[in-house]
Amino acid sequence: MISRTMKVQKAGPRSPMKLYIAIFLTAAVGVVAPSAASAQTPASYRAQLNRLCRGYTPKFRADGRAMQKAAKAKDWKAYGYALGHFFALALAQDAQIERTPVPATMRTEMTPILRLLRIADSHARLALRKAALGDTRGMVAEVDKVFKLARPLNRRLDRAGLRDCGSNQS
Repeated sequence: MISRTMKVQKAGPRSPMKLYIAIFLTAAVGVVAPSAASAQTPASYRAQLNRLCRGYTPKFRADGRAMQKAAKAKDWKAYGYALGHFFALALAQDAQIERTPVPATMRTEMTPILRLLRIADSHARLALRKAALGDTRGMVAEVDKVFKLARPLNRRLDRAGLRDCGSNQS
């Protein structure tokens, strides 16, 4: 067995040792690259999330205006459409926030915020599901739960330096 290995290593430039090293380096880069992305500074993390949220703010405000207009006109179908669009945007934004790697120094601050986001998202999904099933009372109850979570969530986001994701969007 030892002599076979020695013959293979002497075979030329494509020895298994070089192949193993190449595989190891490729795997190491695959492991280090994601952790390097999560090694961003708190300032760059805040800037990235605030930039993300600023992009959604005009859309949220347009949906808010559409809901006010529909409520004033008592057009509940238009109101429901604007509310559904609002929730779809919020779910998309929250998914991007949750996927963004949190710097180690901010994990204790961001963990409860991300937990609240997930809870609010589950109620928003349930509200959309109940609306699709025609359960108006159930949908309204879930929407109320989402809006009750919004105030403490906005305060926490503001304290974390994410005002564009918090009170600046409301």
